[in-house]
Amino acid sequence: MRFWQKSRHFIIELSHYLAKPHLLFYALPWLMVLLILGTIAQKDLGVYVATEKYFNSFVTWMGPIPTPGGLSTIGLIFIALTIKFIFFSPWQWKKSGTILTHLGVLLLLIGGIITALTSKEGFMIIPEGQEINKISDYRARVLNFYQDEQIIKTVSFRDLKIDQVFEIDNIKIKILMTCDNCDAQAPSGQYDNLQGLAVNMELFSIPEEKNSEVNFSGLILSAETGKTAQNGTYIVMEDIPKNPILKGDSGNIEIKLERAKTPLVFGIHLKDFRKIDYPGTNKAREFESDLLVQDGDLEWPVTISMNQPLRYKGYTFYQSSFDTREDKEVTVLNVVENKGRIFPYISTLIIFAGLLLHSIIRLQSYKDKAI
Repeated sequence: MRFWQKSRHFIIELSHYLAKPHLLFYALPWLMVLLILGTIAQKDLGVYVATEKYFNSFVTWMGPIPTPGGLSTIGLIFIALTIKFIFFSPWQWKKSGTILTHLGVLLLLIGGIITALTSKEGFMIIPEGQEINKISDYRARVLNFYQDEQIIKTVSFRDLKIDQVFEIDNIKIKILMTCDNCDAQAPSGQYDNLQGLAVNMELFSIPEEKNSEVNFSGLILSAETGKTAQNGTYIVMEDIPKNPILKGDSGNIEIKLERAKTPLVFGIHLKDFRKIDYPGTNKAREFESDLLVQDGDLEWPVTISMNQPLRYKGYTFYQSSFDTREDKEVTVLNVVENKGRIFPYISTLIIFAGLLLHSIIRLQSYKDKAI
């Protein structure tokens, strides 16, 4: 019984401590420090790494010293404001504007936490006249094994280990080397029985780029099959069409290193792409894509540009860039999935309503005193 009394007393004391305003006086300046450091670090680390280190982390390491990260700092502020809001708010009409504003701030913090924990970003490359229904990840790569153009096995590239062995359709695959960012050189003689691309080149690792999406990943593997002529060392590289194709018991197995993809329940068809230049120059002023959204039996046209994205089913499609492949124009769309996107709009309206109500109540109280 004494234990529960002490626990209850501790919780009450902790609640009073967290509800005090001095906690925010420490947490808010530290949050500003993280925002400044994270913004500056983007130049050297890249946007993604800097965001993960300073904003989307519970612990941020300053050299050998662990410090609160963006998520833990915002979480502490949220807990303190929630306790203050529920247990220590003056629940009376004349304070209703302040309470409503407080609620709006809490919703804004909830949206920020949801965004940090769940938001995903990728891209789509769509040639004119074609439809794409998958989002490619900017950073994650996977090693896919295809049979009859169907994926029969997928392994995360990050999870691959040296000397790791796979057995697929009576083909023994062994990982010899991986590189997150690769360059090529002439074969050094380190590997035996070279096959395919490995006959003319050998991969080696170079420093990673600050933006991981531009890294050129690859790996070296060995294969043992029932066909002795196919046994040997192979190279698999990202975005290189010449992939190893090995004869298994049930058919050919093609090995590809690809970006991880997220399937959509709808498709995006590119009807036409336009590049609009500044008058008298070849410098692009704007890109536009005429798209056809196809969701089951429903389809409708939409045009997106650099300042006019498409929003549908929790995804936002931004016009990012363009390319030309095989005499066809190709649009590149940046795709963001953000489950917390609606929170800033709702919280802003609530904060505005709270401030407006607070001003009306204060003005009315001044009038009452004057009378």
